[in-house]
Amino acid sequence: MKTSSHAGWSRWLDGMFCRGMQAIAGRQEGKFPPRFLDLSEHNVSDPHLLFPEPPALANDEIRGAAWERQDKCWRRDFTFPSPLPALHRKNDFVFVRTYAPERQLHLPAVIVLHGLMSISTVAYRPFLRAIAEAGASAYFLELPYHHRRTPAGSFSGDLFYTADFEMTLHAVRQAVADVRRLAHYLREAEAPVVGILGFSLGAWLAALAACAEPELDFALLAMPPAALNDIVWESPLGGRIRRQFENAQWRRAVTAKFYRQLDPVTYHPLLPRDRIEIFAAEHDAIIALKNVLALQNAWAIPRLHQYPAGHISIMLSSAFKADATSAVQRQLAGGRALAGPVTVVPEESLRIISPAPVSTQGYRSPTN
Repeated sequence: MKTSSHAGWSRWLDGMFCRGMQAIAGRQEGKFPPRFLDLSEHNVSDPHLLFPEPPALANDEIRGAAWERQDKCWRRDFTFPSPLPALHRKNDFVFVRTYAPERQLHLPAVIVLHGLMSISTVAYRPFLRAIAEAGASAYFLELPYHHRRTPAGSFSGDLFYTADFEMTLHAVRQAVADVRRLAHYLREAEAPVVGILGFSLGAWLAALAACAEPELDFALLAMPPAALNDIVWESPLGGRIRRQFENAQWRRAVTAKFYRQLDPVTYHPLLPRDRIEIFAAEHDAIIALKNVLALQNAWAIPRLHQYPAGHISIMLSSAFKADATSAVQRQLAGGRALAGPVTVVPEESLRIISPAPVSTQGYRSPTN
């Protein structure tokens, strides 16, 4: 009975959260109606076609504040140019908040990616502090359209995930490029280990980065979606976009042509399987457990941590926090990973999916 009531409460909380997100994001529907982009036409099957290696980050491109002592760790904000031109100028620069045990760059590093429509670091601070207490530096990277990268007139994250496929594609490509550029910078700064920890939206992007970036030594993925099309058509998170698709008479099979190229299960991680760990919530009403298990099975990941919680309530779970802390310590102790071979993609191939300017004119309807 207790398990049943906990499951019901977890799903109710997830539902309330989704309704709030939908209400906020719904303000953008008229500005960004459905725009179709069939990536399967380009035969994109290699992650390096979508996520090419970014140019190196020079020291003089970094702008940072002074270090500040906070509790038991040092904190510092810095920014650098995004390697991809932004559709909104507010996203031209990446903002990173550092939590570190020392004011040094050569410590082990963990890049942390937040969830959709995150507005602060509050929910992630236990994990950021745990990383610092493990002797590593945590780098909380603010994703496109979130936090200090939110364009005027919008809410944090409400432009990242819309019915406009071209805009979504650019946001995803920019996020992965930002992660890759930071990973390269940390490696150049002699960080002995560079890992990544992602939550929900951040877990999806971390999974894609793990398929494209050989400098990552491990990936910890909390509630990662394996199939975005399933979330759009089955999850309450996709309700608003689903209605837009239905109004445009787009069917599930049509939208799958786009989303499958952004699914982590479409690609193979460069990391050894024991350097990837997955965390899942049994009663998740936003990213269903079956969706997370699909990624585990596709990648043959041996470590799955599962909790009797929902998508939101798992962040309150002491067991989840303890296991995530242990996973960070275990993976940091594992040192450098031996990544698989990286495909070299000709420069001309990268032009097939160059981002188009944002416009509300000239939308193309797919073939149903």
